[in-house]
Amino acid sequence: MKYALLSAAVSTLFLSAGAQAQIQKLGYYTYSTTNAKLQADAPRIQVMATDLYAIDSSGNISGSMPSAVLQAASDNGLDLYPIVSNFGATDFSPTIAHAVLTPGTARTNAISNMVALAQQTGMTGINLDFEAVDNSDRSLMSSFVSDLADALHAQSRKLIVSVPATDQDDPNDSWTGAYNYAAIGQDADIVQVMTYDENGPWGPDGPVAGLDWVEASIAFAATEVSLSKISMGIPAYGYDWNLTDGTGEQVDYKAIPGMISSLGASPEWDSSSSSPKFYYQTNGKEHVVWYENQRSIKLKAQYAVSEGVAGVSIWSLGQDNNGFWTALANGGL
Repeated sequence: MKYALLSAAVSTLFLSAGAQAQIQKLGYYTYSTTNAKLQADAPRIQVMATDLYAIDSSGNISGSMPSAVLQAASDNGLDLYPIVSNFGATDFSPTIAHAVLTPGTARTNAISNMVALAQQTGMTGINLDFEAVDNSDRSLMSSFVSDLADALHAQSRKLIVSVPATDQDDPNDSWTGAYNYAAIGQDADIVQVMTYDENGPWGPDGPVAGLDWVEASIAFAATEVSLSKISMGIPAYGYDWNLTDGTGEQVDYKAIPGMISSLGASPEWDSSSSSPKFYYQTNGKEHVVWYENQRSIKLKAQYAVSEGVAGVSIWSLGQDNNGFWTALANGGL
């Protein structure tokens, strides 16, 4: 396997003090996470990344870290990473990404500002989350990750890079082609593989993270990146497709049991993807909800343990309930 040898400094992100490999849980904090949920979930994880910062085409970063998050991280001994994303006015912006990745003033500013952010009190490093990057920017993405990692490591900070899940390296793919796993994995401390959003309301209905798709994605990632650097994504949500209108929306894991009960729905188990779903009708519209339950989450946890990945990354804190964490524990996490 490529890049299997890691320095001690890199390895410590997901290793216990006794140097025994330990699968660690990274929880993603978003603006919608309540303080009460933060306090409940923080003791259940070892790493937290906050989706609160964005970068613009000039390399300037906007956002802030809530004092409650800093306190929760400190109280629970968590590694804390601010996410820096290329989210624009309404969605991830390939234009912003291209401007920042291209050598020049914006790129220099971006790296300098990310390092400065990582050096703030309580921060462990940066979680780079550049999505919808044009596949023609593949080499720029890899070189940016390399230079950012060097700059962070020089200040004893670390780098997590989030990448879209895929089961093959296709530089021509419009969604995943920009991400050279091998190059990114050589420089980043952790490669966070986003094994969620396999399907969504932007397309036909289907599993949010079918186990077969997750396994294929992680198996490919392991051919390019050391398992000791891979964090496997686990969703704490599902999607509700309005099949009549061709629309849909995200549904929190914690809301699903109530939906099933109030609708009198009959859940089905899709054996090919190890995913649950149910159909219902309302106002003359037909819906299908693909989601996660304790059975599907336990199976993902068991796979993560059997595969020996460095960690799992949960999107997102606040969407879960106690049953979600019980399922992870029952799966060995």
